[in-house]
Amino acid sequence: MYSCAVKKPKYGKEARTLAKDSVTATTVKHTFFLVGDAGNADEENAKNTLASLKKRLNRANENSTLLFLGDNIYPYGMPKKDDKDRKLAEEKLDNQLALSQNFKGKTIFIPGNHDWYNNGVEGLKRQEDYVNEKLKQKKSFLPKDGCAIEDISINDNLALVIIDSQWYLEKWDEHPTINDNCTIKTREDFFTELEDVLNKNQKKTTIIAIHHPLMSNGTHGGQFSLEKQLFPLESKVPLPVIGSLINLLRKTTGVSPQDLQNKQYTKLVKRIKALIQDKDNVVVVSGHDHNLQYVENENIKQIISGSGSKVEAARAINPKDFSFGGNGYSVLEVTDKGVANVSFFGMVDKKEKLLFRHQLIADKIEIPKKNYKNSFSKYIRSSVYDSTMTSKSKFHTFLFGKHYREYFSKPVRVRNVNLDTLYGGLKPTKAGGGHQSKSLRLEDKSGREYVMRALKKSATRFLQSVAFKDQYVEKEFRDTYAEDFLLDFYTSSHPYTPFVVGDLAEAVGVYHSNPKLFYVPKQNALADLMRILAMNCI
Repeated sequence: MYSCAVKKPKYGKEARTLAKDSVTATTVKHTFFLVGDAGNADEENAKNTLASLKKRLNRANENSTLLFLGDNIYPYGMPKKDDKDRKLAEEKLDNQLALSQNFKGKTIFIPGNHDWYNNGVEGLKRQEDYVNEKLKQKKSFLPKDGCAIEDISINDNLALVIIDSQWYLEKWDEHPTINDNCTIKTREDFFTELEDVLNKNQKKTTIIAIHHPLMSNGTHGGQFSLEKQLFPLESKVPLPVIGSLINLLRKTTGVSPQDLQNKQYTKLVKRIKALIQDKDNVVVVSGHDHNLQYVENENIKQIISGSGSKVEAARAINPKDFSFGGNGYSVLEVTDKGVANVSFFGMVDKKEKLLFRHQLIADKIEIPKKNYKNSFSKYIRSSVYDSTMTSKSKFHTFLFGKHYREYFSKPVRVRNVNLDTLYGGLKPTKAGGGHQSKSLRLEDKSGREYVMRALKKSATRFLQSVAFKDQYVEKEFRDTYAEDFLLDFYTSSHPYTPFVVGDLAEAVGVYHSNPKLFYVPKQNALADLMRILAMNCI
């Protein structure tokens, strides 16, 4: 019985509920009201849940967002206007839209798998047009036009990224017009865009809203209740033994495209996890499983709020997990300092009850910054690598060649740079880089942008982005033979080539940049980014 999912509230061994007054209203900068899978909003339990949420929405201020997390119309999305099921579909959607009346904040619907089940992109467009018309806002159903991703800047410290996960899971051959109105045309382009969006918002608390969760301890995650073993299908026809066999096949084969074990779903999850696993500023919010859950594992924070109209059992497996297999919704509050707290409200005996409150992102601990000297000699002799990195045996050189190792470890006379005075003073705005380099974006007093790029490339970043796209391994490859081998491989190109390319390009009339070589010592201007950049370097 321990292995079965249940409907009553369950808490992990380390799950602790915060005090109600741990976040005061004055510090909350933005509030997200999260409700998913409300597609049967014409039924009594759903109406009670939405009515309870409505009371809370009426008290909310303009710094709020009501997020419907997909599966907005059961069972088959929005039909055509002349379809016999259109009236009922509108009723279900209207009951959800009614929550926006007198609500001062922004209302956003995102699509789920059921919203795709009525002519795919065409059905989504019908729902998008209906929602936008009713709310009199153009961007109330996102991503628009059946596309993959949309990002919104909520404020200076908070970003919202909306992903249509069913777009990724769909069989595209069955939808000839998919992506016709989208800038992103391939699944690989989607991951590139998501990576760029996450890098752009690296200093912000970032909420990823996606219908399909990355982790779940409910039915779609392979955790079944005793009831589900007897009634494995939507219809209430008991199937003892056969029901257990059906659930076993779901869990072990991934036969359902809506289960985490499915091959395509797994690909999506692994790629997104690899992009966010090293980030402490990201929270994922989803529906899909018909319950309330908080799942935390491998530095990923997952909220599931999918019991707007349906309910199913779930478990609390990890130490900080929570689950409730009843109707309800959740509230995510983000403070002016980026601290994020979630509260889960469940319907118990038809009355709302606070079941769990948890801090997802804590206040950044102010570590005393080391005071670096900002006065340097005008020049310094330095190299890209130290001599130990380029000292190779004769056998190694015989196998892989001589390369340009000599120039990577040869000290050169280079100018020291003080960012406070360079070009009138430069302010670092963002750390970044490609898939093998580390870079720093800077801005001068007039708003002109500059980019610094370290000559020493990152082998672990290359391995992560090229060889292990579906698994976060960057930290595991540090100080290993694989890292040393790649760093040596980089010596196959001359480290100072960029500084002569400009002259060659000028001679043939090709536009070019004019890079300059500097040595960047540790200094106060880089104190906040020192862990990422690891300066001193050229």
